[in-house]
Amino acid sequence: MTECTDSLLRRQNEPEMMSLLHAMSVCHSRAQRLDNLRLAISVAIGAAGAVVALTGVSATAVTAVGALWAVANAIGLGTWSRGQVRRAAVLQEMFDVRLFGLPWNAVAAGDQLAPEEVSRLDRAYRGGEKYLRDYYEVPPLPRPYDVLACQQQNLGWGSRLRRRYSYAVLAGVALWMGVGVVFAVTAGLTVSQLLVQWFVPSLGALLLGMEIYRGQRDVAAERERAQTILQRRVTAAVRHGDDPSTAPDLLTLARQTQDLIFHSRQGQARVPDWFFRRFHAADRVDFQAAMASLVDLLGTRTSVAPTD
Repeated sequence: MTECTDSLLRRQNEPEMMSLLHAMSVCHSRAQRLDNLRLAISVAIGAAGAVVALTGVSATAVTAVGALWAVANAIGLGTWSRGQVRRAAVLQEMFDVRLFGLPWNAVAAGDQLAPEEVSRLDRAYRGGEKYLRDYYEVPPLPRPYDVLACQQQNLGWGSRLRRRYSYAVLAGVALWMGVGVVFAVTAGLTVSQLLVQWFVPSLGALLLGMEIYRGQRDVAAERERAQTILQRRVTAAVRHGDDPSTAPDLLTLARQTQDLIFHSRQGQARVPDWFFRRFHAADRVDFQAAMASLVDLLGTRTSVAPTD
């Protein structure tokens, strides 16, 4: 009964599979560095606007720079970042499809990356393997329940992280806007002065924050919807007594779920690594419980520990 799962757990740590995870991480790191640079410049311009507003110096130059930076952000500075996110999504799809034994969906994901490109990105990886090795940990379940357990873990953890991060970004945007309004009231600024001296210089940061909030919120909602469907279908199959070795509907469900996961991965960059690690220990405990519940449903007894 556990042969498929044991094989899955072994395969994910093979050199070929680790190369895909290394390459994926390189692409994600590049996208995150560009997004961090965009955010840092936006915040710096916004802070300059705040200093101008506090000191009463002419805000013309800072206002113009803030407006131009907001336009530049809006018309395509994120294009290169999105390209890296899509490439990372393709690499992770290659990893998952090979690990799960699913067919490649060229309609949804396009062509796979060439081996030489994977090798080039793999050689550029400089990080550790703490969060990459043993990427999935699932209980000893027959195929395709082991695959569906990995997908359930991915959907649940990803949606929680992204929704939490979207709220954190939204809180930052709301805080900055609130500080601006309070300052305007205490300093006796007019509405036009508030806009020119505070909000226009920080427009790039505000627009970028709202972009991140909407993107992460939408991905979280999409993943939560898919997770609900997946759990319902798995529960129904188990209670119906379907033989997993002859359950084509479950394999079809796994392929459809994988398409949704790929679509959500390419739509928005992952949350920053520091944010993921900040909540990792607590989230891990919760998803251990989720996997234990799946084990109980299938009538097995084991302990599990999910991954990112």
